[in-house]
Amino acid sequence: MTTTPIDPPEPTAVPAEPTPTAAPQPEPVPLSDPGFETGEGWSSSGTGEAVLETGGHEGEMRLTHLGESAFRMETVQSVAGLAGGWYTLRGWSRSSGGQNEVFAELECGAAARRVHIPSTSPGYRWINFAVSLETAGGLCTIRLVTDGNAGDWASFDDFTLETGRTALSVLGADISSLKKSEDFGGVYRDTDGTAGDPLAVMQSHGLNYARLRVFVDPADGYHNMERLLDMAARLQAQGIGLLVDFHYSDNWADPGKQIKPAAWEDLDFEGLNQAVYDHTFDVCNALVAQGTPPQMVQVGNEINAGMLWPDGMYDRKDNLAELLKTGYRAVKDCSPDTLVMLHIAEGGDNELAKWWFGNITGRDVPFDLIGISYYPFWHGTLAELQFNLNDISARYDRDVIVVETAYGFTTQNDDFLPNIFSPDMEIPGYPISPEGQAAFLRDVMAVVRAVPNGRGLGVFYWDAAWTAVEGNGWDNTDPDSGNAWENQALFDYDGVILPAFNEYLSP
Repeated sequence: MTTTPIDPPEPTAVPAEPTPTAAPQPEPVPLSDPGFETGEGWSSSGTGEAVLETGGHEGEMRLTHLGESAFRMETVQSVAGLAGGWYTLRGWSRSSGGQNEVFAELECGAAARRVHIPSTSPGYRWINFAVSLETAGGLCTIRLVTDGNAGDWASFDDFTLETGRTALSVLGADISSLKKSEDFGGVYRDTDGTAGDPLAVMQSHGLNYARLRVFVDPADGYHNMERLLDMAARLQAQGIGLLVDFHYSDNWADPGKQIKPAAWEDLDFEGLNQAVYDHTFDVCNALVAQGTPPQMVQVGNEINAGMLWPDGMYDRKDNLAELLKTGYRAVKDCSPDTLVMLHIAEGGDNELAKWWFGNITGRDVPFDLIGISYYPFWHGTLAELQFNLNDISARYDRDVIVVETAYGFTTQNDDFLPNIFSPDMEIPGYPISPEGQAAFLRDVMAVVRAVPNGRGLGVFYWDAAWTAVEGNGWDNTDPDSGNAWENQALFDYDGVILPAFNEYLSP
């Protein structure tokens, strides 16, 4: 989690960047006028207007739904003669904001699947979307729908219908606070109010991955290797994958602070580098020895500005690269099949991402996955997030995961500490409510799902189970500290799982 955002350093001396990799494309199905240059093959109906106008995504023209008063418009095209199997509809949209909903739907016989399309206001950057459906074959209909208010508009362009499926394989949550919450009396309930094992409850709503942070020597004895091992065994028993998040600190590490563990403070760089190897290997090896090897490991948490300051700070790029290489080597020496992630924040900032990964790849740092934090009240629009994910996944030839995201379901507080998420952080189109939280997670998932060539693997919702339980506060050095996150958890103040979790049931 980004708790102390800092201004990103100025990009300097960026090494030459690799050329984006072009992966083989799925076989396309012919469509009539997929770019709306003439409108042939499409038909529209409703209470507003459907017009062809200039300003297309790639070509000259685009389709726009609009109305001078409240309206609902639908534009369709049917495609006949399809063989049985999976099909994926992809397209592009931009819009004014303010609509009740905008979606694209693929309907084949009795089956239908839709993707809700986020607003692109402000900025009006085009956003791409994808939706997949399995059909027995025959006739399928593409349906574009805008339900808007007076003056609203939504534009569409450049559609493809491909064989194959796009879906998220990682449906995760950071649940690092869960063990301490349970020990201090936290209770978790399913939708009917029945209390149960929170892992089983979350898994029944689609969870298949969990992220757990690990500190070096935390003051409260939580988020350490012993607790990690306990949780890893529980996760494996539930069939839930594990991502280990190394903070390389005794407390929080994020873009605004990367404080060395107390035991490492007096080490020279060679000793520090060895400490990174030993700690990373020891934690990973303990998991392997227990029979619960991690599927993924993060070498550092939100390391925009480096880690283990000052030695690995962003202005000591060679040192940072060496530390990251050492962490990677420790993981692979322990568990060769475990995927290593490098994780930065500021998910909507493509210039920052190119600067950071350009410097890292220019120094030959090995890694398997890109992790991005995205909080809409800090990190830009969903369209900016998508542009960044699309670009860096191709530019650096890596799969991407939004490894942190969250949004509030209430403005109310459940303990004495004011919450980070306040009413003035509400994003247009996503009311601060259980329904607004669910819509936000749905749309983040849609953005990741649409990353070309299947390179968007999934999402992790940040600290989904961190409810307000006395003793389980934010400061591990102060047992009386409170929780500033409970209004962004995925359990309400009665411990009942919230509707947002059901988005994982439709990956």
